[in-house]
Amino acid sequence: MPRDLYDCTATELATHSVESLDHDTPPSDAAVWLEENGYDAAPVFDDGGPIGFLHKDDATTDDDGNTLDDHLTPLTIDYMISGDADFPAVLDALIEHPVYFLGGHNHVTGILTRADLNTAPARIYLFDRITLLEEQLRELIIDKKPEWKNTPVTPDELDDIEDRYEDAQAANVALDEIHYAQFSTLETIVTSVEACWQTCGFSTIGAAESRLHKVTELRNDVAHANLLVENTDSNDFLSSGRTTENLHNTLETINDALTHLQDAGYDPGATQQQATQSHSDP
Repeated sequence: MPRDLYDCTATELATHSVESLDHDTPPSDAAVWLEENGYDAAPVFDDGGPIGFLHKDDATTDDDGNTLDDHLTPLTIDYMISGDADFPAVLDALIEHPVYFLGGHNHVTGILTRADLNTAPARIYLFDRITLLEEQLRELIIDKKPEWKNTPVTPDELDDIEDRYEDAQAANVALDEIHYAQFSTLETIVTSVEACWQTCGFSTIGAAESRLHKVTELRNDVAHANLLVENTDSNDFLSSGRTTENLHNTLETINDALTHLQDAGYDPGATQQQATQSHSDP
C-alpha cells in the first residue's frame, strides 16, 4: 500500500469488560440475564475457571434445571482467537462462528462477536481503505477518461460537482473537478469505461457494477455511522441485510482493486511523497 493504513486487531474490536455466568445458574435465569444486558454470549465459570460459554440461542426462559450443563458450549480452541488477529482474519473467523473469546491463563480477557464489527475501530479501518480507493479511482479516471463528463453521470451529479468546485475556487483551494465527485459518481464513471474497470481487476462489466456498488453502499454506511453488519444471526445467501460474509467479500473487492490499481501505477501516496521530496531537494 502507498501509505500507512490503520490496522485493527481482535483485541481492539473485542469487548473487554467481560461478565460471566456461574455454572450453577438456572438456564431460565441465564437467558433473562443475557437478554436484559443485551449480550450475545457469556463465558461460564466453575471453580474459578472458564469451562464453556452460553450463547443467547442456547437457553430460553422456559428451560428447567439448576445448572448450565446441558446448555453451554465447551470453551475449546475452536472458539478462541488471538488478540493479534487482523481485521480480515477476524472476518474469516466470524463467518464460521458468531462468538470468540480472548484469554490468558485461566481467565477470559475479551469476547468478540459479530456485533463488534459495528464499532469504531472497524469503521476507521474501512474508511481508511475506502478513502484510498477513492483517491486511486480519481487518478485512474483522469488518466483513462479525462472527458469523464461524457459518461452516464446525471445532470444533478454534475451540478453538485460544479457547485462544490466553485466553492473551492472561491476559497482558492480548488483541485481538478473530479475531486468533488462523490464515490457513487466515481462508480458510475469507472463501470462505464472498459479501460477503467479492467484496470481495477474486474473481468466483466457486470462484476464491476455489482461489486463496486457494494463498496458504494458500504462507504455510505461507514460515513453515516449506519450498521456495517445488519444481520448477525446468519450468513446464508438469502439473508436480509449485510452479513459478516457480505462485509468480508466487499473488503476483498476493495483490497483487490487497490492492489490492481497500485500495480498499474495509481499510487497517490507515492506521488505526494515524490512531490515533497522534489520541493525539499537543494
